[in-house]
Amino acid sequence: MKKKIYIFILTVVTLVNLNAQRQKSIDLNWQTDFEKAQQLASTENKLILIYFTGFDRSDSCKMLNEDLFYTEKFHKIAVEHLILVRVNTPRRKDAISENQKNKNKELSDRYHQKVHPTVVLTDAKGKQLGIIESYNYLRDTSQHYTLIYKTIKMRP
Repeated sequence: MKKKIYIFILTVVTLVNLNAQRQKSIDLNWQTDFEKAQQLASTENKLILIYFTGFDRSDSCKMLNEDLFYTEKFHKIAVEHLILVRVNTPRRKDAISENQKNKNKELSDRYHQKVHPTVVLTDAKGKQLGIIESYNYLRDTSQHYTLIYKTIKMRP
């Protein structure tokens, strides 16, 4: 009996370790305060990428996270060219503060965000340079990369 328990525990630990190795942790340093993001973008001469998400209610947001944001390719671009702002509209009412909800609503209204996910690229002053609304089950991120590369090239 002890041998079976030992083998079971060893198997579970091995599977957990294998899964952890497959899912590398990529720190994207998401901001939640747009004004702070603007200051950083101005200081570091970067663009701002705003990601409107409802990640606890939207499968397409979860897919976009996997297919775009949490990839090495995107991480390299973000570190060099982007300040990232996540605007979350969770299903759970207590998941974010009232103050953050109000800030998120202001940004949502400012950029006419209607669906989740929506990706908006701006300059440091907040001028909208491009937008992509929604994400589909084809899981094709080429539009996102095209917009990012095009916007980076336009930057003075």
